[in-house]
Amino acid sequence: MTEHLLYERKENTERITLNNPQKLNSLHRSTVRELGSHMREISKDDQITSVIITGMGEKSFCAGMNVDEFNGLTPQSARGLMEELKEVFQIVRTMPQVVIVAINGYCIGAAMELAMAADLRVASENAMFAMPEINLGIPSVLDSVLLQQHVGLSLAKEMLLIGESVSVDRINDRGFINKVVKLEDLIGEAEVLARKIGKNDRQTIATQKQLFETWQNCSLDIAIKDSIDQFALSFTTDVPQNRLDEFLASKKK
Repeated sequence: MTEHLLYERKENTERITLNNPQKLNSLHRSTVRELGSHMREISKDDQITSVIITGMGEKSFCAGMNVDEFNGLTPQSARGLMEELKEVFQIVRTMPQVVIVAINGYCIGAAMELAMAADLRVASENAMFAMPEINLGIPSVLDSVLLQQHVGLSLAKEMLLIGESVSVDRINDRGFINKVVKLEDLIGEAEVLARKIGKNDRQTIATQKQLFETWQNCSLDIAIKDSIDQFALSFTTDVPQNRLDEFLASKKK
C-alpha cells in the first residue's frame, strides 16, 4: 500500500484501488510507474487469476493523467511519458491474469485507455466517459487505437474530435461495458466475475488472452493457425481430460 495505490488480495484476486480522490483519482507519473511495476509482479504470480482495478470514492474511477504532468513537456519528455503509459497498458493486455476494471464515476483520458486495455468492464450508473485530450491541443493515443473496435467508428470519432463526455447508457449501447450496476454493487459484481474466472484453469486463461492479442494484431490466416497450435498444445497437459471427466460425471448424476 502506498499513498496513491491501495492493494488488497482476496483468494485468487488482487484488487488495486487508485487512491487520490481529492483529485478525482488522477494519475501522477510516479503512480503510473508504480502501477506498472506492481502489475509486472502480479503477472508472475501463479496464484492470482484476476485483477480488479477501481477508484476510491463515489465520484471518479480516474480522471486520467494529472494535468500538472503535461506542464512544460518537451517532445522528448512527452514521448517518455507516453512510453511509460504504453508499458502499463501493454502489461494489462498481455498479462496472464484477467483484468477487470470497476468504473465508479468519471473515466477520462488515460483511464479510458486503461479500461480499453482491460479484459472486462463493470460500471456504476453514474459513470461518465471522455477522451478530452483534443481540448488540450494533443491527440488521444496509445490504446485509443482500440476505441473504434469497442464503440464503433462514428462514436469514436465524436469522442476523439470533440472531447465531450458520454454517458454510461450511451456507451453501453455500443457494447463497451459488460454490466452496469448500482454504485453500491460495483465491487461485488466485479468480484462475481473474478470468482467465475477463478474456476477456470490459469494456463488456459493465459492462452485465451494471448490469442486475443494474436487475433487483434495478425492476419486471419496467422490468427487461425496460432489458434490451432494453441488448441493442440492444450492437450500436452491433463487439464482438458480432467475437465471432460468432471463434465461427464456430472451428466450421469
